[in-house]
Amino acid sequence: MNWQKTIYIFAFLGLRFTAQAQDSTLVPLAKEQTNVTALGRDQLYASPALKIYQRQISYASLVASYRKYTQDLYLQQEGSGQQYFSLQAETYQKKVKNLTLWGNAAYSSETQYAVKFNETADYQLVYPYVMADSIGGDLKAETYSFSGGLAKTLGQYQVAGTVGFRGQQSYRSRDPRPVNISSDVNIDLAISRKINNKYAIAADVLLNKYSQKNKLSFVSELGQPVVYHDAGLGVYNKLLVGSLLNAWYNGVGYGFSLKISPTDYRGFFAGFDLHQSDIKKRTSKSGGNDIYEVGSVEENNMGGNAGYLLEQGQHHFIVQGSVNMVERKGIEAIFDVQNSENNINKISSSPRYIHQYETYHFRSVYGHTGGYLDWYIGAQARYEDHTQRYVSPDREMLYQQLTAGGDITLRKQLGKKVLTLSGKLERQENLGNDFYWSDVDQKTAIYSMLTSNFAYLTASGLNYGGSVRIDFPLKNKLSCYIKAAYEGRNAIGRRDFSVMTAIQF
Repeated sequence: MNWQKTIYIFAFLGLRFTAQAQDSTLVPLAKEQTNVTALGRDQLYASPALKIYQRQISYASLVASYRKYTQDLYLQQEGSGQQYFSLQAETYQKKVKNLTLWGNAAYSSETQYAVKFNETADYQLVYPYVMADSIGGDLKAETYSFSGGLAKTLGQYQVAGTVGFRGQQSYRSRDPRPVNISSDVNIDLAISRKINNKYAIAADVLLNKYSQKNKLSFVSELGQPVVYHDAGLGVYNKLLVGSLLNAWYNGVGYGFSLKISPTDYRGFFAGFDLHQSDIKKRTSKSGGNDIYEVGSVEENNMGGNAGYLLEQGQHHFIVQGSVNMVERKGIEAIFDVQNSENNINKISSSPRYIHQYETYHFRSVYGHTGGYLDWYIGAQARYEDHTQRYVSPDREMLYQQLTAGGDITLRKQLGKKVLTLSGKLERQENLGNDFYWSDVDQKTAIYSMLTSNFAYLTASGLNYGGSVRIDFPLKNKLSCYIKAAYEGRNAIGRRDFSVMTAIQF
C-alpha cells in the first residue's frame, strides 16, 4: 500500500540520519518533547526558513495512536463524536550538510458519528455549501497525508520550502450513501535572514489547491429523504432540491506571513499572517451532463501575534498574545427560471451568507527544571466573537465566548526513564448570544438543527483534562514512549480519551 511505503521511506531517512545517536540523547529528547515552553515556541519557528531554530535535538519517530470522543451537544454537520486509529512517521534533522530536513507521513482510519444535514467532506473548508439531508448517519473515512521540506543555510540566510498533501475518502454503506474524495495541496516558500546575532526575520509565500468530488446515491426502493444544497443557516434554493446528487469543489488560496523570532530562545517575537481563499461549488443531476455553478466561498483571514521567550538554564518562560480576524462570504448564484428549459439558468450572483469572527488569545507559561522535580505552570484566556447572517430570508446567529484557566505539568527522571504528568482546568462562559430565524417552522427538522447547533455553540461550563506519559529506552539505541490522555467538557457532555505509543531514534 502507498501509505505504508511512504512511512517506511521517512522511517529509513530518520534512521539513516540518526544512526550515530547515543543513548545519552534519549533523556534530553524526552525532556524537550515534554517541555511546555518548547511546545509553545513551535509557532514562533513554524516558517520553513526558521525551522533550524525550532528544536535542539534531531529525531525520527513512528507513532501509533487511538482516539475516541463523544458529546451530547454538537454541531450536527460534524457529528456527535469520532473514533480513529492512525499511524504516523515523522523526522526532524538539523545541520545535515548545511541543511535542515523534516518530513511527515500518516494514515488514519476514522468513523464520524451521527453526521446530519451534511453529506460533504471537509465541512470547515466548504461550509455553508454542502449537500444535505435530515437522515445522515455514521461516516467512515480514510485519510492519507504527507509533507516534507528542507532549509539550506547560505551565509546569514536560510532558503526553504515545504510541500504538503492530504487526501481523503469518506463514505457510508447504507442510505444515504455519500462517496467523497478530496485532496488538499499546500506549498510554503520562505526565506529568512539574521538581522543580528540574536534575531532572524522570515517572509513566507503560501499557496493552496483544494478539490473534492461529492457524490450521493440511494439503493432502497422504498423512497428517500429530500436532498438539498445548504446555503447557510439552513437556507436552500428550492430549484436545487431533489435530483442534483453530484457536486464538485475546486478552490485556490494564497497567503503571506512575516515573522521575527530570537535565534537563541531569548527575546521578543512577533508575526503577521494574511491568507485568502476562494472555493467554488458546482453540481449536476445523476447521470446528467449539465453542470451548474451554485456558489463560491470567499474567505479572508488576517492575524498577528507578539510575545517574549526566555529559556536560560533552569528557567523557562513564554508569554504571547494573538489576534485572528476572519470574514467568510457565501456568494450565491441567482437563477432565471422563466427562460430555461431545465429550470436552472444562472444569470448573476450575490453575497447572501456571511460569517465574521474574531479570536483573541493569551498564553503564559513558566517552568523550572533541574531540581528534584521539573514543573511548568501555565495560564491562558481566549475570547471569541461570532456573527453569522443570511440575507433574504433574514436569519442571524450571534454569540461571544470567553474561556480561561490554567494547567500544570510535572516531570520526574527515574534513571533512564522520564515520567510526565499534566492536568488542566478551564471555565468556558458564554457572554452573550442571540438568534433570529422566525421564518422557519418550529415543527421542521431544520428548526431543530438550528436550535441544537445554537445550544452547542453557546454552552457554558468547565473544561478539564489530564495526561500521563512515560519515556523509556529500548535496545539498539531506540526509545519508546506511551501516553494516555482524557478530556471532559461538562457544558456539552464531552468525553475524550486517547492513547498513543511511539518508537524514536
